[in-house]
Amino acid sequence: MTVGGQAAYSDGFGPKPGHVTHLPYNDLDALAEAMSSRTCAIMMEPLQGEGGIVTPDDEFLKGVRELCDKHNALLIFDEVQTGNGRTGEFYAYQHSGVEPDILSTAKSLGGGIPIGAMLTTTELAEHMKVGTHGSTYGGNPLACAVAEAVIDEVSKPEVLEGVKIREAWFREGLTQLNEKYGLFKEIRGKGLLVGAALNDEWQGRARDVLIASGEEGLLLLVAGANVVRFTPSLVITEEEVKEGFARLDRALAKVTAK
Repeated sequence: MTVGGQAAYSDGFGPKPGHVTHLPYNDLDALAEAMSSRTCAIMMEPLQGEGGIVTPDDEFLKGVRELCDKHNALLIFDEVQTGNGRTGEFYAYQHSGVEPDILSTAKSLGGGIPIGAMLTTTELAEHMKVGTHGSTYGGNPLACAVAEAVIDEVSKPEVLEGVKIREAWFREGLTQLNEKYGLFKEIRGKGLLVGAALNDEWQGRARDVLIASGEEGLLLLVAGANVVRFTPSLVITEEEVKEGFARLDRALAKVTAK
């Protein structure tokens, strides 16, 4: 929660770990200036979720990996939101070819059953002896069995390819609505983690879109005050997508009429 940098999530859970520095995303110069031989690790999302559905430049991720190697720091990817097929690869880092030293995964890993996991390299795993880091429900056999079934299903090539096909449906639908209402300056993201960023005229109104959509029976998310976020089922049907966009059309009509 401290690394996440949002006080609303971390206040009340102190004392917080010290020496955590937050830097702008996609800014390699800022990172290079902040790092030294005393840097322990860099923790980041390979595609920002809560931060606004921001896809990093290819050179940024490669540069982060090089800086970590230079300063002997660990590269940790938070793939809680981007993992398990969400972006069209099983993990989002696979789009870039940049491998982390540690990866965190959870949420969709359990298909609705609570579970989180840490993946790491063989070299680092040798330092995690049995009992080094345990918890009462660590290794829960039911949760692990469910997660294994999720991995077996989601990792199928047809499922991952289907995510990429569905991304095109969402981009097309959002582009058509934008031609009608002119709210968005950019459609961004990967796979079925899609963000519609509001233009300058509609800054701060993402929640208005969310509320109006809810009134139409459509569940959306926001990523900050200016990005409407779409994270549907990886196997959502084309008919369901069309129905969703019909409802979003009605919602945007209400928002723009005010």
